[in-house]
Amino acid sequence: MLLASDLPPALIRGLAFVFGAVWGSFFNVAIHRWPREMSVVTPPSHCPACGEPISAGRNVPILGWLFLRGKAACCGASISPRYPLVELISGVLAVALAERFIINAPAELPLMDVAIEALIYFAFVGGLVIASFVDLDWMEIPDEVSLPGAALGLATVTLRESPGAVDAALGAGGGFLLVQLVFVWGYERLLGRRGMGEGDSKLLLMIGAFLGWQGAFFALVLGAFQGLFVAGLFLATGRSIVPAGLAELEEQERREDENENGNDDGPDDGPDDDDESFGKLKVPYGPFLALGALEFLFFGDYLVERYVEFFFY
Repeated sequence: MLLASDLPPALIRGLAFVFGAVWGSFFNVAIHRWPREMSVVTPPSHCPACGEPISAGRNVPILGWLFLRGKAACCGASISPRYPLVELISGVLAVALAERFIINAPAELPLMDVAIEALIYFAFVGGLVIASFVDLDWMEIPDEVSLPGAALGLATVTLRESPGAVDAALGAGGGFLLVQLVFVWGYERLLGRRGMGEGDSKLLLMIGAFLGWQGAFFALVLGAFQGLFVAGLFLATGRSIVPAGLAELEEQERREDENENGNDDGPDDGPDDDDESFGKLKVPYGPFLALGALEFLFFGDYLVERYVEFFFY
């Protein structure tokens, strides 16, 4: 039986990075297509500008973008640096997971067992990556990430060291209900707008299923602090945190409504149902929830200890 300690750490890290970067290429497809309600299976990879199929040789993660200098070989259109960034992030996260679950695993554990746990968590962090970049572009989180991710987290509790089944169920259900009842419905009833979107409650459902109630609470609280900090920076510098493409779409829709209804001065219909805000500032909150979840996954024990020491000793 092959043990966790039988493979050289350098080999594990190298394989993990390549594995993560290759999957990062798929994450890019999901980030581009799911908000547009397109299949991630068909058609195969193609240039978003002219539709020309992308050959395998030009679709190598990270290196393909560098070799082409950020330009499509078919038509010369610019390729967003987001593509190699997502692939790089995915590769680094895969290495981090391999370091925690395989390289640092007890030497007597079978390699298959720790590798399965690492793969399960890679599916989790991959979902966080997709959710974050879609939210940054569109101010929405696709259900294709959150709902299957939550189901996977609950279904694999016996294959992971922690949390247990009860903690995972409490984290998923409690996290979802807390955001949905307080920050979505309650916030809207009291202030007339939603403090968070329903996509956020579903994302916390997935986070709780993988990290338990402690992880869900940690991600929610730390995500709020980090989101407020970034929102404050944007306010201080006079920059908008709303994605430029979404802002243009909203402006176009507003003008179309004015043309259809006339420029009346009647009451506004109010905010969209999926508005997420800190006060009056719209903020894509999913990336901060994801960041809090990753911080708990990799540094949770250390951060909790420092918090307890700071406030109670």
